[in-house]
Amino acid sequence: MSESKELILSCARDIFLKEGLSHFSMRKVASCVGMSATALYRHYTNKEELLFQVLLRGYRIFSRYLEKINDTQAPLGCLEKSMLAYLNFALAEKPYYEVMFMSNDQMTGLKKLNSAGAEEMRHSFELLQNRVQRAIEQKLVKTDDSYVASFGLWAYAHGQVSLFLSGRAEVSRKQFVKVYTSLMKSYIHQM
Repeated sequence: MSESKELILSCARDIFLKEGLSHFSMRKVASCVGMSATALYRHYTNKEELLFQVLLRGYRIFSRYLEKINDTQAPLGCLEKSMLAYLNFALAEKPYYEVMFMSNDQMTGLKKLNSAGAEEMRHSFELLQNRVQRAIEQKLVKTDDSYVASFGLWAYAHGQVSLFLSGRAEVSRKQFVKVYTSLMKSYIHQM
């Protein structure tokens, strides 16, 4: 990705997080980037397309964290590492995590703008679901529904991470990582 596109997406992400969808504008993004609004419209046709690309960028980064995990290892260890990758993404890429999973403004509707992009956004969940399915096939978990188990695992992780990132979990980062890791391991081994 070019430096200018990366800067545009970062500015758009940060303006959206600070001001919300109702106060988001292409003019504000252009000003942040240091270009004219006309020049910005050469890259993106409207604010919906731009915000869709912000979401897509976040999901691509998130998928890279999950794709680094070796799927040939033991299924439960693979799930533990997947949930640690989820945490690492949230901590290292907090602004993208917030746009994707914690935004007060509804960004979900933007996923319908581009079906190929929406498919790419689902990729990270499919990685998790495939890993859960491997554990099911090897009879390492009690459940037989990979979607339900994956959704539960993601929701459990998301709840903890959101509490920490929003400042509601009054622990240090180091303490939180230790608690999160322990709770996720326990949850995975009880599925």
